[in-house]
Amino acid sequence: MNYPIWQLESGGGLLIALVAVTHVFISHFAVGGGLFLVVTEHFARRAGDTALLDWLRRHAKFFAIFTLVAGALSGVGIWFTISLVQATATSALIHAFFFGWAIEWVFFAVEIAAALLYSSTWDRVDARTHLALGWIYAGAAVMSLVVISGILSFMLTPGEWLVSRSFWDGFFNPTFLPSVVVRGLGAIAFAGLYVLATAWREPLEHRARLTRLAALWALPATVASPAAAWLFFRAGNPGQSGWMQGDLAAATLGSRVATGAAVAYAVLLVALAFLSRRWPRLVSLPAGLALLALGYATIGGAELAREAIRKPWIIGSGASGYMYANGLTPDEVLKTRVSGILPGARWLAPRNSDAPLDPRAEGKEVFQLACQSCHTLSGRHDIRRFVDDKPLASIAAAIPRLEKLRGGMPPFPGNEREARSLALYLASLDGVEEPAPAAPAAIDAMARGRLVLEEKCLMCHKDARIGPLVRGWTEERAFEALGRLPALDPAMSDFDGTLEERRALAGYLAEAGKALLTQ
Repeated sequence: MNYPIWQLESGGGLLIALVAVTHVFISHFAVGGGLFLVVTEHFARRAGDTALLDWLRRHAKFFAIFTLVAGALSGVGIWFTISLVQATATSALIHAFFFGWAIEWVFFAVEIAAALLYSSTWDRVDARTHLALGWIYAGAAVMSLVVISGILSFMLTPGEWLVSRSFWDGFFNPTFLPSVVVRGLGAIAFAGLYVLATAWREPLEHRARLTRLAALWALPATVASPAAAWLFFRAGNPGQSGWMQGDLAAATLGSRVATGAAVAYAVLLVALAFLSRRWPRLVSLPAGLALLALGYATIGGAELAREAIRKPWIIGSGASGYMYANGLTPDEVLKTRVSGILPGARWLAPRNSDAPLDPRAEGKEVFQLACQSCHTLSGRHDIRRFVDDKPLASIAAAIPRLEKLRGGMPPFPGNEREARSLALYLASLDGVEEPAPAAPAAIDAMARGRLVLEEKCLMCHKDARIGPLVRGWTEERAFEALGRLPALDPAMSDFDGTLEERRALAGYLAEAGKALLTQ
């Protein structure tokens, strides 16, 4: 409402995800790779292993160029995209963690300087000084991860900050420490992964050794990651308090992708470590790219799961949070449900105050403010697939109870007029104009039951599939089932109609099920 709307047909969230996952993938290597370089150099110097030191020198140049250029550019890309797509949330994070961001940028500046000096002074300073530069880089990188983990975990579990507004309560939130452990293990695993990004260029006699070195770093961290992830979810969901109430389908998909990619990554790396002794040519560019792709999929799946369980919040999760995905706080929603969201929006198209706005045009503006942070018209989370062929009554009845629908939706933030305008706009997207339904007093019981079905059920269920679901049901059975919908399917919410509406719907369902028996 306070910032102009950047409308992306593919969805702003998808753009943020692509940029953010890429940056996370690189930044984890920046942390783990620094530790890998200085630790491996330390043992190589102690053993007088000149061949390994020569490879480390070459790998360090690749490391510095890749992390400083690609990492810095993708980091700037994150700030650019989130500032345009989620400007309100970005502003909230800056204000809540101004000191934290400043500290992180100091650590990043130290990282840049130390990485440049470390990669360029192998033959210019003594071994002790060079190792000191490596440890300075590694320490700054780890502290950068710690600070960022505090802010990112805050976005999922703000904890006591919701009451105290204390910087330290927000930073040391319930999932802070598990998040540091999970991301730290990922950084160590990726340090081994990136060894293979340059190992394929080495002489055949060195490739098997480098592959075993990669496995030595990557496999223990990968094996330990599931336990760390369990601690993370346990910390965020103590006593099964309902923390994971967001888009569970997306969360399940993300966790499966992350787990499957991690397992495939570990299996492929073990196979390379054993087989490369006999067939060193297996350590090749295609094998390295395959491992990098699996590592990227692991990060992408984990980030998808983390984002999905946070819905409907952009800051918060479960039953408590600070800001919804549409950029409004719960207190602001309480106000806009009375006053409307359009009067307070600063960046709407200018209009003639003397001419009333067409309801569908007004509905489009409401969609932009209330819905377009997550939904598009034809891209990711396409709104059309949710409303096409849906009766106007069904859409209109669903809007005031969005938070009760599956998928982790925030409550609709507009008033009754804006809800009607939005329903008209959404119903018009498929180009079908439908007449207003008859008044309930002028229709018979079956027609009344049909209206209740359209209002309460057809936003989620397809009309043609209702009959098979209730085949052979009596009115009594239908009435009883409507009273325990979550027991029939956990994704369903309680029936929120009146007793008369429940009876009318039960009668309609019984007739629909009976009609199938006679066919």
